[in-house]
Amino acid sequence: MLFSGTPIRPAYFLISALALSLAACGGASSDEAASGASAEDSDSANTGAQTGALAEMILGDANAPVTVVEYASVTCPHCATFHETVFPTIKENYIDTGKIRFIFREFPTSPAELSVVGSMLARCAADKGGTDAYFLVIDSLFKTQRTWIRGESPRNELIKIASQAGMTEADFDTCVKREELLDLINENISTARDKYNVNATPSFVIDGQLRNVSSVDTFSEALDAALEKAAK
Repeated sequence: MLFSGTPIRPAYFLISALALSLAACGGASSDEAASGASAEDSDSANTGAQTGALAEMILGDANAPVTVVEYASVTCPHCATFHETVFPTIKENYIDTGKIRFIFREFPTSPAELSVVGSMLARCAADKGGTDAYFLVIDSLFKTQRTWIRGESPRNELIKIASQAGMTEADFDTCVKREELLDLINENISTARDKYNVNATPSFVIDGQLRNVSSVDTFSEALDAALEKAAK
């Protein structure tokens, strides 16, 4: 049992049902503009409102001409593959060079309880070490996905991962009880669903448009087109 005697609160059932009704790991995203979204309202103003665990998790220059939002699940194998094989090149060529601002948002998939708790731990790590600690935990969750999801004690494996960001077992127990983090994850799910029509992970919104990108080449082409449009 994940929580070692800690009751699973009703909020977990709520977010699990919502996530599972919307998200599948893998699958194609629409290449059409998301309903009601445009480059002008694609989260370009959503920075600095919160800090620590409740902040937007952002990589890159805040003034970059193009904003990319990834909706992903730490229990999704396709997300893990993307972050292992595609993301490093995108980061090197577009994020580190100041061309794009990259926002990572949670969109839990099965097993939803583990997905939610993993996401919460990453956010709690940001209270101690900012976005660097958040992405350190996210990266570790992806790299060790099979171990902590399928192991005999997911709780113990997650505590090991959290310890990389300076979190203790007590920090873990406090973290998984934070209702405001569940509210934030639910908000990310609702935004993904209602604003961008996201129904699979990983999904990418490039300046307000949900795009079907799954390789370095297709992602680069989409980003180059967005950069060209932004320069006009």
